[in-house]
Amino acid sequence: MPKLSKKQTRILEIIKNSQDEHGEAPTVREIAREIRVKSPHAVSHHLDQLEKKGYIRRSADTSRNIILVSTKDGKPLPDVIKVPLVGWSSGGVGILAQENVLDWIPISTRFLKQDADVYLLKIKGGSMSPRIEDGDVVIVKKQYTAEPGDTVVALLGDETTVKKYIPKEDHIVLQPENSDFEPIMAFPDELRIQGIVKGVLKYY
Repeated sequence: MPKLSKKQTRILEIIKNSQDEHGEAPTVREIAREIRVKSPHAVSHHLDQLEKKGYIRRSADTSRNIILVSTKDGKPLPDVIKVPLVGWSSGGVGILAQENVLDWIPISTRFLKQDADVYLLKIKGGSMSPRIEDGDVVIVKKQYTAEPGDTVVALLGDETTVKKYIPKEDHIVLQPENSDFEPIMAFPDELRIQGIVKGVLKYY
């Protein structure tokens, strides 16, 4: 790996410490305070160099957009992407609206493709158990259409629901997997599909 200046080595340490202690990367201004420089542009220059040298990767979707891909000793780290964790939509706020993003979660590209267009949603309720249970986090592919039998995240009015999508001749059935819950009937113009569930993250 290309050699680092003392300032660049220090910046890598700051990034790693922030991720270890807080679970997220520092902002440019936070790095500037740590290395005692007044101009964020000076930090941005060092970050540009670190990215060119292969120590970090950055995206444009958040101010905490720095991902470590190598240690200061040049050892590779697991490649990860940051995926938005969104809240359950209610009261007219769209599920994918920026103000509905609760956090950015790092996930290894061993499980998701680098260009995967996905988001995470924490499940509320037990209508899809036992496959998807209350508190599970589902990986959702962003798309606005579905095939029969897909498990969809959808807005029905202003409320979010996760159900199996079963289209009929003149209406749609949103089918729970738990027999304790009743199916939901909706007309196509009442339903807005927000994505297809592609995986489940369970915590024990």
